[in-house]
Amino acid sequence: MATRCTEYTEEEHSAMLQRQMELFGISVGSHSAPKMYKFEGVTFNTSMPPEIIVGVRDWNTRQEDIFISTYPKSGTHWMYEIVLLILADGYSEKIDRSQMISHMIEMMYPPDLTRPIYEIFDEKGSPRVILSHLPWQFLPKQLTEQKKGKVIYVTRNPNDILASMSRFILASSGKEKDEIIWKYLINTFLTGDASYGSWFDHVERYWEQRNQGNVFFTSYEQLKKDFRSVVKPLSKFLGHELDEDALDRVEEKSSVKAMKKTYDDIERNIPGGAEMVKAMGKNSFIQKGVIGSWKDYFTVAENELFEEVCKEKMANWDKNLYFEWHNLLLR
Repeated sequence: MATRCTEYTEEEHSAMLQRQMELFGISVGSHSAPKMYKFEGVTFNTSMPPEIIVGVRDWNTRQEDIFISTYPKSGTHWMYEIVLLILADGYSEKIDRSQMISHMIEMMYPPDLTRPIYEIFDEKGSPRVILSHLPWQFLPKQLTEQKKGKVIYVTRNPNDILASMSRFILASSGKEKDEIIWKYLINTFLTGDASYGSWFDHVERYWEQRNQGNVFFTSYEQLKKDFRSVVKPLSKFLGHELDEDALDRVEEKSSVKAMKKTYDDIERNIPGGAEMVKAMGKNSFIQKGVIGSWKDYFTVAENELFEEVCKEKMANWDKNLYFEWHNLLLR
């Protein structure tokens, strides 16, 4: 059924990426428009060139490193703040924000984009909290093979991923929806031609690693439904187990309202703060923080196609993963 999805030519991909940049508020004249390419069978865009991806995989990790891995728009920065708060016993004022790098390790450091972010991390103290959207096979080998560091993986209902991605792209434009970009997001998601490749492969690969000892697998929806059922064992996983009072503080300070205030303070009071809390200093990493907003985006026909492709792509998933997600994804 995936053949019912539109597949784009190289030129069409480039045009869509350029359109996204313009909607995002970035003039194409100041940054060359990225292009899509395949590396080891996975789709990336040229803002993450192959040499950077190889550099990440060969990068030296530390035992204290904490990687937060997600497919894009799956609650990355929410989990980032939760982890920082856990390590600070729920006291946001104790977090050393000068250590924050809010962009993915596989990217170039903003705003100048002249150094790989993993080189910046070499200068940071431990524990380093590191963000990535990379599929499992591209994470540092010392992390995946030698278990030198820990991985937290957060997955999310893919319908809501697309709704969040649309809001993120359009945040600077004043538009609520761009039909051309919306159709592009759906089609590339379902065909696996989006940056970082197939969501289905991404989730499945991390799920397969969930029992190897240094991996903590959870979902955005479980965090929203029962915050403590995730954060209490997560604090134990991180070697920083919290009592009930500390859990209260973490839950309060990681709310959308609290995080927006925290990020506003960072932007105003820390040099380069805008780059810490906004992608390219433009659009905030913090959005609505809700479940089910996809219903405001999908037409009936789009949802039917989405469900059909999900069933097809998930057919060979591990049965426990399939049943865990079946009601959530396919309703």
